[in-house]
Amino acid sequence: MSVTRVARRCSAPLLVVLLALGGSLPAIADIPLPDRDREESGFAERVELGPIDPLPAVSERLSQDGAGRPPRGVIVETEVAAIDPVQRQTFLVTQTILDPSRQLRGVEVHRPEGQGIDTQVLGATQDTVEIDGRRVVRRTYRWAVQALRGGGVTLEFQRIDFDVVGRAQSQFAWVPVARRLAVEPLPAHLPEYLPVTPDLALRDMQSGELVAGEPGEWRFLVVGEGLSEKALEQLLQAQLIAPVGLRIDEPSIRHAPDQARAEAMGPLVDAWEVRFSLLPAVTGGSDGTREARLPALKLPYIDPTAAKPGWAIDYARSEAQPVRWQAEPAERRLAAIRAALPWLLAGLVGLLLLAWLARAGWHWWRVRRDWRRAQQALRSAADPQALRERLNRVLIALPQPMVSPVRSALLACGAPADWLEARSTLERLCFAGDEADEAYEEAFRASRETLARSLPPGWFR
Repeated sequence: MSVTRVARRCSAPLLVVLLALGGSLPAIADIPLPDRDREESGFAERVELGPIDPLPAVSERLSQDGAGRPPRGVIVETEVAAIDPVQRQTFLVTQTILDPSRQLRGVEVHRPEGQGIDTQVLGATQDTVEIDGRRVVRRTYRWAVQALRGGGVTLEFQRIDFDVVGRAQSQFAWVPVARRLAVEPLPAHLPEYLPVTPDLALRDMQSGELVAGEPGEWRFLVVGEGLSEKALEQLLQAQLIAPVGLRIDEPSIRHAPDQARAEAMGPLVDAWEVRFSLLPAVTGGSDGTREARLPALKLPYIDPTAAKPGWAIDYARSEAQPVRWQAEPAERRLAAIRAALPWLLAGLVGLLLLAWLARAGWHWWRVRRDWRRAQQALRSAADPQALRERLNRVLIALPQPMVSPVRSALLACGAPADWLEARSTLERLCFAGDEADEAYEEAFRASRETLARSLPPGWFR
C-alpha cells in the first residue's frame, strides 16, 4: 500500500480528533512557538515559501488585503479603530482569522510594529460562530496601540504563519496590509506623562479607621484609557500636599484586582488602584484636634475627541475628604479611665449607701424581731410571778441591760407612764397573797397587756 493511500485513510480520523481538540488550543498573540521537529520521511513535506513582499500601506480602517498565501478559504481581517489618532491616544487594533474549513491546527501571530509606535497585547480568543449557515472557527487578536509622535506614521503587521491539519510544516503565510496613520500632534509644551483619554475618573474614595501613631490607608481608583503607573505617580506627586497632623507617604499604584467593571466600559479602559499610607500625629491635627482633611485631587488629562486636543486641559477632580482619628491606645485608656471615674465614684457611693441601707434594714428587722418576741413572751405569762420573771429577763437581755431598774431609771430611759403604772400594779399583784378573785384576774390581764403593748421598741436597738 502506498504512502499516499495511507495518508488518505488516516487523514479523516486525524482531522476529527484535531477538530475536537481545536477549541482548547491556546491562541498565540505575540510570542512565536519554538520550531517543532520536522519529519523528513513518510507523508511529511518540507516546503519553503520564501520571502513575502508586503503591500503598500493604505488608509483604510478595515481591510482583508495582504500579501502571501493563506490556507484555502481562510480569511484574515485587520481593523484599526483610528486612522487619524491624536498623538499618544490609545486605539484598538483587531485581527480576526476565520477558518470555515476548520483546517488550521495553529496560528503564529505577532504584535504590529512601526517607528514611533507602542503596542501592548490585550488578549487572544478563539470561538466558533455561524456565517451563512456554516460553523466557522474564529480567532481574534487585540492590541492597544499608541502613536508616540505626530505626523505620518506607518503601522506594520507582521507575517502570520499557519499550521494546517495533516502537514508537519506549514507552507502558508500572510502579511496583512500596513496602515498609514495621520497622527495629530499635541502642543510641544505639554508634559509627556499627561494621559490622552476621552475620560478620566476618580472613584471609590476610602480611608480606613485611623489611630494616632499607627499607620492607616487611603485608597481610590483611577479609571481611564492609556494610563500607566509612571504617569499616575507623577500626576499625584505634583499636587499632593499633606495636611497638618497627617503624614502621607509615596503612593502605591497597581492594576485594580477587579477589572470587570472597567472592561465593561470598553476594551481599552483600565482601572488603577492607588494606595497611600497615612500616619496620624499623636498630638492631633489642626487646632489641636485629631482631625484633618485629605487633599483634594485634580488630575489633568487630554481629551482626544475635543476640537483642538491639548489646547484645553480637562481635569478629573475629587473633593477634600475630612478624616478623624482616635488617640493612641495608652491615651485612649487614660481618657476612658477619666471618663469612667465619676461613674466609678458614683457607683462606689451607691454601693456604700446600699450597704448602709442593708445594714440599717437588717438592724431594724432584728430590733422588730426581738421586740415582737419579748411581747409574745410577756403575753404568754400565766400568772403575775411568771410575768414578773419574764419581764426581768427581757430587761436584762436588752442591748443595754437593766438589772433591777428603779422607776426613775426606767423613766429616764423613756418608759411610758402607763407602762410604769402597769409595772407597779404587777409588783402589788405579786405580793397580794392568794387573793385570786375576779378583780385580781382583771388587774393581772390589764397590766400584762399594757406591759407587752407599751414595751418601748427603742430599748432593743
